[in-house]
Amino acid sequence: EFSTMNGVSEDVTEMILNLKGVRFKLLNKKPDKIFVQLKGPKEFTARDLQLWQREEKKWIDEGYKNYHNAKALGGTIGISCDMCHPDGSNTHPETYPKFQSQTKKVALLRDMINWCIENPLKGKPLAENDPVLRSVEAYILSTRKGTALEAGKH
Repeated sequence: EFSTMNGVSEDVTEMILNLKGVRFKLLNKKPDKIFVQLKGPKEFTARDLQLWQREEKKWIDEGYKNYHNAKALGGTIGISCDMCHPDGSNTHPETYPKFQSQTKKVALLRDMINWCIENPLKGKPLAENDPVLRSVEAYILSTRKGTALEAGKH
């Protein structure tokens, strides 16, 4: 069943037909959804989606490198994230924000990355906007893509 949407000049059938040229790749066999949020009069094209995917892949790939590189993380004892969490295992990013007993407060995933850098890795915490921190966070999140969010669990 189709209905009109406020602010959209094309009818729903025309919008669906325009999506015919957009290619989507499912990462598993389960049905999935894509959400696009635009504000104001804008055009969203397949090229926009490709740029977004390319930028996301760049951050994840850089995060993979940093995750496996003790020097990039600023640790002082030659340990990288993958030595405790191979391939992002047991990080449960889908459960953040949550209370962490190590920090005695509600923490975001990036807070726990910094906690690990300070404690097991014996390094200095990274700034909130540090590209290494952001890329490692992107990589960890990518390892659980498609997992339902369960903030506070675990």
